Amino acid sequence: MNKFYLYTIKSFIKYLLIVALLIFLLLCLSAVYSTTFSLSEVSYTLQDVLVISTASAIVDVNKVIPIIVAIAVMVTMLMLMRSNELLGYMTIGGSVGRLVIPFFIIGVCISALMMFIEYKVVPESREIKDYEMARVKSGVLNHQVNGFYNTWFINQDNVITNVGFVSISEKEVYNVIEYTISNNKISQIQNIERIYKSGNEWFADNITIHKIGINPPQYTKIDVKNITENAGIWDKLITLSTTNIKALTPKELYVMIKLSQEKGLNSTVYKINLYYKLASAVSVIVLVLLLFPISINFSRNYSIVKNATITFGFALIFILAQNIGKSMGDAGVLSPFNATFGPIILFLFVSIIMIYNRSKAR
Repeated sequence: MNKFYLYTIKSFIKYLLIVALLIFLLLCLSAVYSTTFSLSEVSYTLQDVLVISTASAIVDVNKVIPIIVAIAVMVTMLMLMRSNELLGYMTIGGSVGRLVIPFFIIGVCISALMMFIEYKVVPESREIKDYEMARVKSGVLNHQVNGFYNTWFINQDNVITNVGFVSISEKEVYNVIEYTISNNKISQIQNIERIYKSGNEWFADNITIHKIGINPPQYTKIDVKNITENAGIWDKLITLSTTNIKALTPKELYVMIKLSQEKGLNSTVYKINLYYKLASAVSVIVLVLLLFPISINFSRNYSIVKNATITFGFALIFILAQNIGKSMGDAGVLSPFNATFGPIILFLFVSIIMIYNRSKAR
């Protein structure tokens, strides 16, 4: 790698860190405002606000990384253009195609960082945020307000299950009703007040069984029953850390996809959110490749303001196209894969063509 490549990488990393610091500071300030508003009715300390706000900012940091990268690429290229360093590089035989390589490498590193943040950092930060918020409010996360309500599953053995509530914080399940279907009629209704895990085994409390498919109907009551043989669904449900689908980690989304498919439910919304998280990381690479050739301009009418506006405008168009694709996926117009990765593939081809044309133009 020649000296100009190293110089370009150093410049890009410098501007990337500066922009990241400024935007993260704004993100923290926004989190501070949101935190103080949420805690307005309770007593709190400065340390409480700082911890909760920092954790909140970290949870949302992946959402702003594409903007950070776009600004860093734009500033780096504009500085190289303004100082005529890029012109000098081209004059002595430099190639735009080869110059994109260090930008591509940095884009791959940032993409890997985003995946690490999404898989490891975000879940831990969200856990800290929720715990500290609950502690400051002088209570724990109550199962009456933090969990899944009224969820239905269809089993392959003709059993329809209605789960009244899944407590995320307590890792327990409440008010489960199972309807057994026989000859297109309900033959049995089983009510379970509570399902919980003790060690590696699952137990059900206060079970009532109504067999209405026979004459006369039978009624059975069981205080406690070991239901470990059917533990798969409950193990998956209690691994979730939040009720907000958008806040679920890729691992949690994958669990919900498998669970939904096993129970005959529509898993599209989970697939879209999973693919979107993966696509957001990959999009950084495409964003770098897209903005790199757009920011290069050797015309006599060159204007920094005009060039910056065009470059950042393309970045916004790319991000907007991603969000439009996701919205169309949510509406069922596009498949989850096409809705999330379609815009990325399209703009990748556009960026490759633009880089090729810039290389030929020298």
